[in-house]
Amino acid sequence: MVLSIEKEDNKFRVITQDFSIDWLPDTAENRKVCVVFLRLMQNSDGKQLFTLQQLSCLVSSNNRQASSQHIEDFRDCGKDFKGLVTRQRKVNDSVVSAVLDELHKDPLAEIVELKEKVNISLNRNDLSEMNIKAAMESISVTRIRGEIKKRLQKGEAHYKEEYLLNEIWQTFSSGSCEKAGITPPESLGLAIERSEGMALSDPTAIRSLLTPNATLSLIGNPIKWVIFIMTLYYYGVPLSVLGRWFSVHKTTILRWIISLAVSLWPLVYLWINKKVKGKIVYIDEKWLKIKGKWHYWFVVLDSDTGLPLIYSLLAKKSKWSLRWIGTQLLKLKKVPRIVITDGMLGYDYVLSIDLRIKHLLCHFHHQQGVTHYLNEHFEKEEREKRKKEMKKVLQTEDKRTVKRRFALLKKFAQKLGIEKWVLDTEEKLPKLLPSVGSKIIPKTNNAIERFFRAFNRFYKVRCGFFSIISAKKELIFFMLMYIFIKQPETGKAPLEAIMPEAKEMPFYKLVNDPIAILMNNDIVNQKIKMADFSTKECLVA
Repeated sequence: MVLSIEKEDNKFRVITQDFSIDWLPDTAENRKVCVVFLRLMQNSDGKQLFTLQQLSCLVSSNNRQASSQHIEDFRDCGKDFKGLVTRQRKVNDSVVSAVLDELHKDPLAEIVELKEKVNISLNRNDLSEMNIKAAMESISVTRIRGEIKKRLQKGEAHYKEEYLLNEIWQTFSSGSCEKAGITPPESLGLAIERSEGMALSDPTAIRSLLTPNATLSLIGNPIKWVIFIMTLYYYGVPLSVLGRWFSVHKTTILRWIISLAVSLWPLVYLWINKKVKGKIVYIDEKWLKIKGKWHYWFVVLDSDTGLPLIYSLLAKKSKWSLRWIGTQLLKLKKVPRIVITDGMLGYDYVLSIDLRIKHLLCHFHHQQGVTHYLNEHFEKEEREKRKKEMKKVLQTEDKRTVKRRFALLKKFAQKLGIEKWVLDTEEKLPKLLPSVGSKIIPKTNNAIERFFRAFNRFYKVRCGFFSIISAKKELIFFMLMYIFIKQPETGKAPLEAIMPEAKEMPFYKLVNDPIAILMNNDIVNQKIKMADFSTKECLVA
């Protein structure tokens, strides 16, 4: 059916060979409603009378996507015309302005970085990567061309990779580092402190800390007390309080604990590298604030042991940064068979090191995405009936059942208004199916989430780091303590997965039971009865 638009005195009407509508004020809202209403019209066979391409002329466009977007908006509003005309667009002038401000600062910033920064600057959390791309389409290239030209003239065309190149140079130029991931104290700008009363540089004592069944008498009291301080600091006691308790400045406390941690870590990491196979690994990252700027801490965690194979602090989450993680795996000769991620974009660059690596997705994050999708597209009363069917797809241990449930849901996708979710899930299904019913492949990346939850407890009381060097020191300290401290769920430390004899090491005993050792096994929770003391003793007390 032929469709045309007629205009007259700020009014318009739609004309076809069979009918026409009355004159309406020529407003964006009226045109939007007309697009949706005409698209809903069907003939006796149930076929739409007008194509999206025909309706695009209503919004002064030759592209069918212009009219398609209005149909999507209508479905997102629960097919409510009032909701359609009153709906506030996510990508408005304030969003475009915020994106432009960020592009002026960093013209080549990744979409995911822009999304995080724009959400923070506007005090929002609902803007997606698609919204950022839509905002960028509204920005003329001439508005940021000048900024790019300035950077080119200064020789900063590849400025984003400067930090990464420095990391690569440091790793491969360090003669004492035969394996990637082992960072010697010297490269961190650290020297073992020789503070008065704290003989932390005694190599015999250091080795004894990590020697199973070594007697505690080989370790001096100063080192025992430093390990006690390390445990308190790990659990969140501020440096200023520790300094006051031990009558030294807080920077002295920090030097003691960091010096000891950096001395011990290379020895521990050698055990991890030697004994952990890394056939199935998790990869995830954590945002850190360093000197007021966001950085990424990437961690590759072995699924069998829960121990970190690779850790790297980088300034950007570019494709080069992610390829660098893959390069470190190659250098360690730890090319995994399966990599499990939370589905964040970009991790395919890690996998480009070897095409035989399988990339799988975490079921928990996929199911969580169902809730996010429904919250974004449907009203509260419409979510529950869809959520049960959408999540049910993966709630089985049989792969054929997953395929059957998904195929059935796909038939009703248009009726339920979840076509976009179905298309996305269909694309992800090959990365979700292998773990269904498998006793070898984990369904979730809970191990690395547990690792980062522990780190969040450690990090949140520090509210960021002051420099790259100090951040690397603190990260080494955290990892050392994490793998030696017993987990509440299992009663075992992560290191025991590869070294059961670790529980006989003095360092293990000191971080897990410091009071009993430092107090010479005195019972501090002994129950005292009032009758044990005389009246005179009570009065004196």
